Amino acid sequence: MLEEAVVEYHNLLAEEPDKYARDLEKIYHKLEAENIYYHGEVIPILYQPLFFSQSEIDQISRLTAKLSSILTKVINRYLVDEEFRSYFGFSQELEDLILANPGYSSPVPMARFDIFYYGEEDYKFCELNTDGSSGMVKTNVLEKKFLQAEGIKGLTEKTDYNFAYCELLDEWLDILLANYQEFNPEDDSPNIAIMDFDNLGMVSEFEYFRVLLQNSGYRTVIVDPRELKYENNKLYYGGLEIDLIYRRAVTIDIMEYYSEIEDLLAAYYNQDVCIVGSFRSQIIHNKIIFAILHDEDKTGFLDKEDRRFIEEYIPETALITKERQQLNYIKDNREELVLKPLDFYGAQGVYIGCDLTPSQWEDALNNIQPEQYLVQKFCSIPELEMAVLEEDELRLESFKYTLGLFMYNLSFAGIYTRAGKDNLIASSTGCVTLPNFVVGENRI
Repeated sequence: MLEEAVVEYHNLLAEEPDKYARDLEKIYHKLEAENIYYHGEVIPILYQPLFFSQSEIDQISRLTAKLSSILTKVINRYLVDEEFRSYFGFSQELEDLILANPGYSSPVPMARFDIFYYGEEDYKFCELNTDGSSGMVKTNVLEKKFLQAEGIKGLTEKTDYNFAYCELLDEWLDILLANYQEFNPEDDSPNIAIMDFDNLGMVSEFEYFRVLLQNSGYRTVIVDPRELKYENNKLYYGGLEIDLIYRRAVTIDIMEYYSEIEDLLAAYYNQDVCIVGSFRSQIIHNKIIFAILHDEDKTGFLDKEDRRFIEEYIPETALITKERQQLNYIKDNREELVLKPLDFYGAQGVYIGCDLTPSQWEDALNNIQPEQYLVQKFCSIPELEMAVLEEDELRLESFKYTLGLFMYNLSFAGIYTRAGKDNLIASSTGCVTLPNFVVGENRI
């Protein structure tokens, strides 16, 4: 993080806080006009970008590439090794979906690797989200607005910094269509469905992508998987044949409604529809992946360099069992540990020991199901002084933050930052979204 840029930005805001407070209000109205919502309201923001040097971006790209290479080894082993598959504990139905050939080579077209970032070479991967990943629209629209904001304009004039952001939206459409071209090289104009279950997804984001795709010439609809019908080796939504599905429906919901989506699944098994991303992403999305990575007996196919990376950058993690010694250790080391369910989203079911009393921690431990929860070493969450503009006044307040690193076909694409006051930072807990800028290394 470029602390010098942050300090200069705060000094600028302190000169005319009323001016920048009015500008913040304008940004809110612009976000509202573009329907940048979460649960029916404009996303919460601060008048505070994060600033990264190009060397930091390059370092992030290198480290995520290394993790991607490790995860690719895990995925490849899962596909060929029945014993290794047994460590994940997936149902037979889910295992069959994972093993089905999606028709293109990338096992994970879309992912977001969430990290605690303490500075160059110093961070921890806290979660791998490869299933219905979101946030691209929020962060890119916000960054576009902030590039035109008075604060960034003023900082540019004062310092001659150059600001840019990582473009995520058109880039994702290119990745989506590239995977489809591998699936069906003869079709360059597929009908596209953005798919999630009604009332479960981020409809405003789906609509944003629908408009982008339609403006690019692709007929695009938003569908519930239960609405799809499979006839004569073709998948239909109403009278529209669907060639390509951008899957936002998370796997846990797919499995819950498994018996209601037989037409979709039949088309997928028969390769009569292309689903991006495939169910192979579940191999590394389920949080048990961190426990498996730390278990050398289960991952003997990883080399010493892989092992060093895991030990340095991935918090120590284990599956909770009924073993009494383990349970006693968890009970006695509350402030150093976190309990996480294997596969929920939106921070559901997460217990952070240092945020709970001993009795609350014990109750949580007693109420979780063995083999369905992980215990993970707690990592301190990085904090930064951030600008809060209220009633034409500037305050600098400490916020904790996480970086979400978008990965397209397992290559780094951009950053999504959320911040909050608590140790649990997620959209569902009321965090704020921040824009991210790469600062040019040279001043004009």
